[in-house]
Amino acid sequence: MATGIKINSIECCYGEREPIYKNLSLEIVPGQTVALMGESGVGKTSLLKAIAGFIPLRSGNISFFSSRVNEHFQDSEYIKKEKIGFVFQDYYLIDHLTGCQNVMLPGLMGIDAGLREVEERAKELMAALNVSHLQDRYPDTLSGGEKQRICIARAFFKSPEIVLADEPTGSLDEKNSEIVIRVLINAAKKDGTTLVLATHSKNVASRMEREIVLNSCGIQE
Repeated sequence: MATGIKINSIECCYGEREPIYKNLSLEIVPGQTVALMGESGVGKTSLLKAIAGFIPLRSGNISFFSSRVNEHFQDSEYIKKEKIGFVFQDYYLIDHLTGCQNVMLPGLMGIDAGLREVEERAKELMAALNVSHLQDRYPDTLSGGEKQRICIARAFFKSPEIVLADEPTGSLDEKNSEIVIRVLINAAKKDGTTLVLATHSKNVASRMEREIVLNSCGIQE
């Protein structure tokens, strides 16, 4: 089931600092792939983190709705906890765990499943994303592109309805950027997942169905 995002007049900030933006509103339909663009410091990462529930809102609200016409808005806390996958620019892989073990991590937290079942799920997912050859490799032996593909597999472990990707190609060369974006978009399309991707790259943005520019005045399309 695809899930959409409705952002209604939010104000977001870190601590006591000035708000990153005020009265920001946006609606993303279920299953859409969206590029979130804008200059450094404008708040792209903060918006993704706000959607995921990583940082609080000072005002306004973010809600989630189903692709089913007659279905009501969904439980926001449940969606944030169980149905959102996050792809970080800086990977956040655990060095002493193999690729497969890093992908397994979401399955070891809050899911009533045995270790073998979690491992099988991780291996199936890695095979589907063409990274089976990285199962037994440790992060310090992987290239940036390989690390990011492991991160994508990890983000899709719980079959998320929404995937948020923060500059997933920001530190990659052109070849690895192409591989990572292709894997990410194909995985989202295969499962009908809503994908919101922050990027500085016009080339990456052009691959998405919708481009949104975030600036000091709000949203521009």
